[in-house]
Amino acid sequence: MSCPTCQSENPEVAAFCHRCGTSQHASSGSTRTYAVQSSEGVNQFAVISTIMPHSNRETADNYRWAMIISAVLVIGATALGLLPIAIAAAAFLVPITYLVYIYDVNLWEDAPAPVVAGLFLVTGALAALVSLIFFDWVFADEFRQLGSSGRAGMESFPLVPLLIFAVLLPVVAELVKNLPGVLLARMPQFDDMIDGLTFGVAAGTAYAAFETIVLFRSVFTSGDFRTEQGLATWVVVIINLMVVKSLIYGTASGIAVAAFSGKGEGYDGFTPFYVKNLAFAMVMNVLYWVGVRLAANLPYGQLIGLLWGFVVLVVLVIRIRVMMQAALLEAAVEAAAKSDPSKRETLVESFCPECENMLLAGSHFCIVCGTSVRSTSRQARSVMTTQSPPADGSPPYGAPAPDAGSGPTGGAA
Repeated sequence: MSCPTCQSENPEVAAFCHRCGTSQHASSGSTRTYAVQSSEGVNQFAVISTIMPHSNRETADNYRWAMIISAVLVIGATALGLLPIAIAAAAFLVPITYLVYIYDVNLWEDAPAPVVAGLFLVTGALAALVSLIFFDWVFADEFRQLGSSGRAGMESFPLVPLLIFAVLLPVVAELVKNLPGVLLARMPQFDDMIDGLTFGVAAGTAYAAFETIVLFRSVFTSGDFRTEQGLATWVVVIINLMVVKSLIYGTASGIAVAAFSGKGEGYDGFTPFYVKNLAFAMVMNVLYWVGVRLAANLPYGQLIGLLWGFVVLVVLVIRIRVMMQAALLEAAVEAAAKSDPSKRETLVESFCPECENMLLAGSHFCIVCGTSVRSTSRQARSVMTTQSPPADGSPPYGAPAPDAGSGPTGGAA
């Protein structure tokens, strides 16, 4: 059976092309299956599989439950009035979980610890510097004016502080968040779009954490370890900091740095595609903060700001999924058209880490569930791409013979 997109030969039982991932049975409605995790749809709001593309269903569930349990504990600390503990835990819950995920899947083989620690610390230092400049050193009066406006009502809302802290600061912050990720994405060992997404999410969540610590540092220095006033409002604020703000910062930066990496081998760089997605990330950050700042002057303003943040987060998550889906499929089609071996395809018959069915040699996708090989962990991919010739010198089972050309075999199952 020939694929209608790339003309690669697939077994008759194949639901997806092993080279380009195209559904071989379009009438079944499987064309909208998400290539990163085949059990989900492209337009599905699923945070874990979006920001952790190298996790399969089992590991994604583990991270999901770990974050839910941790979030409940943080909310419990807030309800007890332990604000220093709650704010610190809320600020670092997502970034620390993300660092554990990166180390767990061993994304960059021998260099996960220095790469991630360097990215985290550099972004954190830049976040602290930018936050101090805006909140303390340059625009301190405007920030106090913005904070006191909630008691005056919407009629006297200060426009200049709003423009500074809901427009200028998010734009500057997005540029700062992109800097470490872009520098790493230029390196040959980190040239994949999924790597760019990972760097962007890591930088964004780290920036959110350190900005939160700087912004709420008075809570840590006040000497009041336990608070009894306004705890209901604090619970909403903590949820916003812990989940919404952190994920908005991370997903927005992930979109931009992934666009810098681009599809296929090597990074695309400062292309119009990157500029467009960087501008999109900036706009989404601005929309989030404008909504939060304006909502603070309304009754139940913290809750309204939280709900508005969820709306922005949904848009960002869907944007990442559509972007990653298109990039994975287009890159695979290009690789199939060139008929060149890729470092991201299988060289021997192995098994899909998602559905555990056999992968054909030369695969970019599983023919059963459609999961992209590029979205699997490096440990699993190293097994898929290990080429161990038999002792008699013949090619490994499932690999092309020396005289069979450079294209994929792809035919027999």
